Amino acid sequence: MWNEPARRALAAPLRPGLSGGRPDRRRGRGFTLVELLLVMTLIGIVLGVGLGSFASFDPGRGAARGLVANALRQTRNTAIERGAPARILIDRERKAVRSEAFTVAGTWRFEDQSLAGARGVDGIADGFPGPFLSEEGYVGKALDLDLGPRGARVQIDLSSDPIFDLGSGFRLSVMLRPVSFVNADVVDLGKVVRVKAQSDGSVTFELTTQREDGLGRPVKGETISLRSGGGVLEPGHWTAIELRYDRRRVVALADGVPVAEREETRPIWGLEGALVLGGGRQRFPGRVDDVVLSVITVGDEVILPKSAEFLASGPTEVRFDESGALDPVFHAGPVGIELIFDDGRTDLITVRALGTVDA
Repeated sequence: MWNEPARRALAAPLRPGLSGGRPDRRRGRGFTLVELLLVMTLIGIVLGVGLGSFASFDPGRGAARGLVANALRQTRNTAIERGAPARILIDRERKAVRSEAFTVAGTWRFEDQSLAGARGVDGIADGFPGPFLSEEGYVGKALDLDLGPRGARVQIDLSSDPIFDLGSGFRLSVMLRPVSFVNADVVDLGKVVRVKAQSDGSVTFELTTQREDGLGRPVKGETISLRSGGGVLEPGHWTAIELRYDRRRVVALADGVPVAEREETRPIWGLEGALVLGGGRQRFPGRVDDVVLSVITVGDEVILPKSAEFLASGPTEVRFDESGALDPVFHAGPVGIELIFDDGRTDLITVRALGTVDA
């Protein structure tokens, strides 16, 4: 029989550190000097790498690169969405970038006698004794000015919509198919922009500019003129005629190829009348189709951080065409935009021929 003290001693649990009544030396063991040195070395390496990365981190550099790259990508996307050219303007002195894009303001494709246009801006036929549409249009039907006498025209009133503001720039395109060659007015945009066919197959373009008088008030300025070479128009053939103006250059194109251009920064005088097709002293013997008028709309401006600036010899603008690719008329290849920072480092942002942006 066990007495009571012995029974209690046997029933009591072993204390921590004891196994079978013997101390567990492994549980009380600490770190050796070698282990401590190894841990301290590892901590030092990790801290060194982290501090080095932090020291080289420049939030202004990343922000500058991101601002420019995002502006380029958004402008390219706008060109694709609208199916119209767009561009980025770079102001090196102000360290700013601004996007501008063409917005289609009106289209007229002459598919029926109502002369319906986009935005509810329709045309009115004047001076035609009977039908004035041809079944042989560029796409579908076309306006046939040869079906009317001298002075017959189509007038389209643009005063009802404020979008028809050419102040920042515009693009006017029209498909022409002459039957023969004469000197004749084809398009008159508000008595400010005119497109005329000539007897040698060339095309003349006129624009009326705006200037300021002695008191600083805007008044009508000089009318400038461009003329293509002969043979741009061919009897029996459709030709895409286009005039672009962006407050830097006036460019005339035939089937997408520049045929005349000049530098011009003056604003265009405000429209004084309707868009008129035909009319004039001499009838245009041919067909007109697919008239499109686009105007430039200005986007938000972005300013670089103080620590960044544009390379002085870099481009001042980047242009995208309707597909989002770089405009081949303006850019011969990829475009590089270089940023310079206060510490002397540089970053290069490249726009590829297809319009993709590498940053």
